[in-house]
Amino acid sequence: MAYDGIFIKEQINEILVILQNEHISKVTETSHRDVNFHFRKNNKNYIFTLDANPNFPHMLIHDENIDNMKVPTAFCMLLRKYIQGGVIKDIYQIGNTPDSIYKNNGSYERIVKIIFENVIENGDFNTYFIFFEIMGKYSNIIITDSNYIIIDTLIKSNVENNRLKVKNKYSITEIAKKIEITTENTTHFESIINSEKVLTSINNETFDISSAICKNYAGISKQFVTSELIEFINNSKQNEISDNLNDNNSHFFNYSIFDRYITSVSNYGCLLNQIQKNLKRELSPSINYKDSTPSDFYLYKLNQYEGNIKYFKNLNLTLSTFINEKYSYTKDSNEKKLLLETVKKIYQKLNKKKDIYEKELAECKDLEKYKNFAELISAFAYDKNNIKGNKLICNDYNNNNITVEIPIDTNIPIAKNVEKYYSKYNKQKRTILNADKLLSEIQSKFDHLDIIKSTIDFTNDKNDLYLIKKEICDYFDESKGLISLNEKTNEKSKNKQSKKSNLNYNIHHYKSSSGIDIMLGKNNLQNEYLTFSLASPNDTWLHIKNATGSHVIIKKPYELLDDKTLIEAASLAAYFSDRKNETKATVDYTLRKELKKVKGKGPGFCIYHKNYSINVKPEMLIKEI
Repeated sequence: MAYDGIFIKEQINEILVILQNEHISKVTETSHRDVNFHFRKNNKNYIFTLDANPNFPHMLIHDENIDNMKVPTAFCMLLRKYIQGGVIKDIYQIGNTPDSIYKNNGSYERIVKIIFENVIENGDFNTYFIFFEIMGKYSNIIITDSNYIIIDTLIKSNVENNRLKVKNKYSITEIAKKIEITTENTTHFESIINSEKVLTSINNETFDISSAICKNYAGISKQFVTSELIEFINNSKQNEISDNLNDNNSHFFNYSIFDRYITSVSNYGCLLNQIQKNLKRELSPSINYKDSTPSDFYLYKLNQYEGNIKYFKNLNLTLSTFINEKYSYTKDSNEKKLLLETVKKIYQKLNKKKDIYEKELAECKDLEKYKNFAELISAFAYDKNNIKGNKLICNDYNNNNITVEIPIDTNIPIAKNVEKYYSKYNKQKRTILNADKLLSEIQSKFDHLDIIKSTIDFTNDKNDLYLIKKEICDYFDESKGLISLNEKTNEKSKNKQSKKSNLNYNIHHYKSSSGIDIMLGKNNLQNEYLTFSLASPNDTWLHIKNATGSHVIIKKPYELLDDKTLIEAASLAAYFSDRKNETKATVDYTLRKELKKVKGKGPGFCIYHKNYSINVKPEMLIKEI
């Protein structure tokens, strides 16, 4: 991702227009890696976020509601003491200058200085500085006083070589050693590139000019340099290169061809002039997409990307859109992992219960023996000649008259001995009935979990994942302590019906080539609602045959459908099922009124006896609307 010093410099210009001289009403945190400054402008609340997450450190202005940490860190409390109630006076980048902590308009170093001014008790103004070092896993946020003495740092583990030690003077001379590209001259630029070329040759490595430039010049990303190199090569009118650089079958620029010709770049001075000139060109903030997922963003269109490119009116909107789309997808992926892990743990809990009930059944294998003993005692124990010590010896007329010895208690009446054995028989009979019932329920839960696991696999939508999570919580007591919905409900909406009515089922909607509505559910709750609440009796219902999958509804009887619509709907039913990866799958279809719910089963379970079938390829022939 190209969140480099060039992007940051232009982003600061946007931020200053909004933030300069605005009062900070509140300081909060959403994690141990970020700080949020709340302010109000034009009757609207905004948040200025500094995020030092090592995966993607950035700063951003947004108006979204955030979940603050319940217990703020000591660093947050310190910022509230010094910053809250003050104003932001200025923001700029600092870099490789004689006194590097002061403003340098030409710097592209990824170190941002934010100047705060606050009023103290006697009415005087105090100045505080926050330095945001945007450096990947070494990113940090540092607060100093007006003399640049460090008061505290957000991330204590990044305090290396005493540079960020509290009460030391803040300095960046150890980390800001790169050259500023804006002030570079042709001769020096060429000498640096040639030196890097010689060094790679000595080390028997492949020379990469883009890496060489990024290594020596402040705040420049490889994405930006690669884009400039492509433009430079194309402008050099090397026709063979120009004709082959773009691969129409790929979303991305064809690097294999690019690598073949990049070593032919020798006029480094002209390349430097182009880079310096393009740093001042008009902005065109954009996001590049691959397979509907954001792949990269920048303040200019990058030449190495083809395919779907979306443009935005400013950098802040570009960055916020990229984060929401890119990281919400990542978050959903993590949510899927959590749900799959929860399902796995529920399987384990159910297997433990299954082992217990099967053990109980094994212990009841002598059930009929106790009933037989009770009958034999009742028949023979009244003849004292049959009792030897504490045993009744008699012929078992239920088992070929073999002689058996039955333990009895001679201290109690015969009737009590009979009752004792009948009691054992009845207890084990009840145990068997109960264990069989519970084992049957466990098997039903196993079947239910198999379906849930399949629906998780082909679900990416945030709301769909929430419905699966809710289903797990509602139908599996074993999920307690594993996941929770974190729902806030009032007294008036505690009953199940009111909760159910408030659910957003978010049924997926498609249009066939003939313009007919096709509805689809991707999880059991959606399937239940779609089939038994939303669909009409004469709508066509489709489902993969003998496998787990989505319910699909066509808003017409199948007798009135054209073949293409039926194939499109059946292909969807096959695609969102366990048979997705097969070359051909069988899909059943019938009228909705032919379905019957299965009593005692989970949501979406139903049976049908009258249906037709169609063989289709599992694929999405139509797009969701």
